[in-house]
Amino acid sequence: MREFLSGKKFNLLFSALAIVVLWAAWLIAYAAVGNDYVVPSFWDTMKSLGALFAEGFFWRSLGMTFLRAAEGWALAFVCAVLTASLAAVSGQVRAFLAPVVAVLRCIPTLAITLMLLLWAGAGTAPVIVTFLMLFPVSYAQLTAAYAAIDPKLFEMSQVYRLSRRERIFRIVVPQMLPSLFAQAGPNLSLAFKVAVSAEVLAFTYVSVGGMMTEANSYLQIPRLFALTIAVLLLGGLLEFALGNLTRITDRWKKGREGRKEK
Repeated sequence: MREFLSGKKFNLLFSALAIVVLWAAWLIAYAAVGNDYVVPSFWDTMKSLGALFAEGFFWRSLGMTFLRAAEGWALAFVCAVLTASLAAVSGQVRAFLAPVVAVLRCIPTLAITLMLLLWAGAGTAPVIVTFLMLFPVSYAQLTAAYAAIDPKLFEMSQVYRLSRRERIFRIVVPQMLPSLFAQAGPNLSLAFKVAVSAEVLAFTYVSVGGMMTEANSYLQIPRLFALTIAVLLLGGLLEFALGNLTRITDRWKKGREGRKEK
């Protein structure tokens, strides 16, 4: 336990050191450039960040952006579960989906956003873009998690004549959950960043991306940097919060191991 805590403190120390290095790089860049319209002052950016936190419109925009990101992420995950399930039981379906997923993985975010603006509104386009970006990622993670299941477990299920439902809930789901929980935070954080990028291109009203576009148009560079920092902070909080989901599977595994020992 003592070694674990010391290692954890050691990692926290290096994380803090990385933040200090980034802060120092910002100060050096500001002093070297000497142009507030290129690299704003750190303190001016912090003042803008504090002013943002006092704006009701910012929190409303942040909430709308998060809802768009969460909607795109949830749709991508549900569709990935359905298609990955079909691919797991049918080689033909897996062969059909392979080029589709490859095409979606290679589509440029800028191009698809501009095309969607012709077909969908500025509020809907970020959701669709987020879905298109997250679906290939979620599908690949699900198929990889399924492929990593030990084949001996399926052989054992046949020996004990487990039903399909029992195979799913006693073998497939428990084996895949740790991997899915570990990826939940990074995926939602990525969805949030993609949604903001799409909002910037679409100039979506009542959104963080729309606020960024407005700040850039009026050359409010400290405000633009402050909005960027706010996005980074929320993305980090999402990863940290959802990263704790892995504790559920860790406790579940320990409980199973304890019951086996008894």
